[in-house]
Amino acid sequence: MNIEEIVLKIELLNRQNLSKSAEITNYTQSALTSKVKKMEKEIGQPVFKRTTQGLKITNVGIQYKNYLELITHEYKEFLQTIGSEQANMKVNIGASHTTIKIYGASIVNALNNNNIPLDVDFTVESSNSINEKVHNAEMDCGLTSKPIKIYHDLNYDIIATETFEVISNDSHIINFNERIPLTLLVLSKGCMYTRAIVEWLEDNQISYNLKEIKSVSSILDFLQIDNSIAVLNTKLIELYNFTNINTYNLPLNNVIHTVFMYKKSENTQKNIIQLKNVIQSIL
Repeated sequence: MNIEEIVLKIELLNRQNLSKSAEITNYTQSALTSKVKKMEKEIGQPVFKRTTQGLKITNVGIQYKNYLELITHEYKEFLQTIGSEQANMKVNIGASHTTIKIYGASIVNALNNNNIPLDVDFTVESSNSINEKVHNAEMDCGLTSKPIKIYHDLNYDIIATETFEVISNDSHIINFNERIPLTLLVLSKGCMYTRAIVEWLEDNQISYNLKEIKSVSSILDFLQIDNSIAVLNTKLIELYNFTNINTYNLPLNNVIHTVFMYKKSENTQKNIIQLKNVIQSIL
């Protein structure tokens, strides 16, 4: 059974956006288009409607997605029942853009250096998406800032306490009291950092244009734009050695808790707990 191919189909059907799916997979958008066509040929009916707003999943597509999710769930249970080595070693963890950039390499190095036999697959998505997918058992666990929505079937173990900064290029320092329209640069529109600064700007009646920039280094380039600010994790700023920036001490809570989330019913799964212990050891 090619479970990876099934997981890819679920990703395409869930997201309904080939360009975004391409960002978090190892496929080009044209390759994913071919896979959608092949999927529709296999079942003999379209799984998407092509609309002016983009792709929209059909009723058949929803039924097919539910069927694929049932297959993956039952396959996982089967591997666990027979004590499969693959089931015992494989962990699918979701990570936000910030946490993967800060901790991803360190986690892999810790696993390799300590000869820990875990096959860890990272999926990079927003905190909200990871939270939902762990709840729906589409991911084994997640490492991200603590989400606002809390599911009672999940553990949210605090792994680290971090801060974020609001910055601009030091050649054009912003006077927020003037309430001029701003360009707000962020790594992810759905992250806690973005939500905190957006709420502060709106509370202070400061208009802004939100731009999502997927590259940390590119954010520094975009800060050359007049009246632009960015919000980034403090560790990211230190990691990339940002220079020529001005940091603002705004009256908002810039403390964020990074959590390791996983199903409460899976406390006894050694692979998930082992990965959690590895992450705690490096943080």
